Amino acid sequence: MRKIGDILFIIVIGIPLAILSIPVMLFFLPIDYFNKKRFEKKYSEFLTKNNGKNFFCFNNRKNSKEYIEEIIAPNLLESIEIVYLNGKKIESEYDSEFISAALYGLKKYNKFPHLMKIRNGKLIDKSINNAFYSVLNMNKSKTELLNKINMFFELNKIKNDPKTI
Repeated sequence: MRKIGDILFIIVIGIPLAILSIPVMLFFLPIDYFNKKRFEKKYSEFLTKNNGKNFFCFNNRKNSKEYIEEIIAPNLLESIEIVYLNGKKIESEYDSEFISAALYGLKKYNKFPHLMKIRNGKLIDKSINNAFYSVLNMNKSKTELLNKINMFFELNKIKNDPKTI
């Protein structure tokens, strides 16, 4: 008897509610589509406006935050911007909505720290997690890590410079 009551409830309440919700969905789907398109356009403009920018991204993981702030960050080139994730809050000089979109769209994400650069309107990324923790936990050379960071940011400039080809 319980199953018949459930079926009747679905027929009497569920189906009319589903039918009534279709116009609401049809109203909101185009709005959502146009909002996504507008954001994509703004994000593309952000990438174009910030072409050539370099970002060093790290989070608030206890065993690495202090080392990055005291040892790594002061030794980064001035052209490298810091993006700090304090939990879910992004701390950066750039619009957090666009930085968030960049972080969610990372193609080579393998935990933090992470490097991002904007070249020719595209975001290029690389995780330096393994190299960083080799320095932190195994006392490997921080100079080698800094060289890897600098190479990531400079590599594309060298390849695209017509004078060096």
